[in-house]
Amino acid sequence: MSERPPTLPQGPSSRLCLRLPLPSLPIGRSMALTLDDGRPALLVMQPDGPRAFLDRCPHQGSRMLTEDETGDPYMDATGGLILCHHHQACFEPHHGTCISGPCVGQRLTTLDVERVHNDASPAQLLLWEAAVEK
Repeated sequence: MSERPPTLPQGPSSRLCLRLPLPSLPIGRSMALTLDDGRPALLVMQPDGPRAFLDRCPHQGSRMLTEDETGDPYMDATGGLILCHHHQACFEPHHGTCISGPCVGQRLTTLDVERVHNDASPAQLLLWEAAVEK
C-alpha cells in the first residue's frame, strides 16, 4: 500500500476499479465491496494496511461471502485467515494463497490498494486491477 496524491494509471497496464473512503475496519476484519463494473470484491485490514481481492474462490469460481450476517463476511473466527464459506478453503490474507482446502496453492485475484490523502479531503482508498499479461 502506498500513500501519495492520486494519479492516473500509465498506459493499459492497470485500471482503477473503485474509490472509497478509508474504512475504520479493525485489524483482522473484512468487508464486502462492489467494484465500479459490478464485480464483488473484499477488503481485509492487516497490521500493515488493507489488502483487496476479487470475491471469487479459485476452487469453483464461486463467491466466498458468508450468508451469516452475525459474523465477519470473509474472515475465519480467529481473524487470521480469509475463508471461503462454501468450500472451507482458507487463504492467507497478505497474498491470497490457499493454504488448506480444495485449492491449496492457488491464489485469489489481488487488487492493488493505494491510500490517498490531501489536506482538503479525508483519506480514501483506490483499488487498482493490474492488466492480465498474455
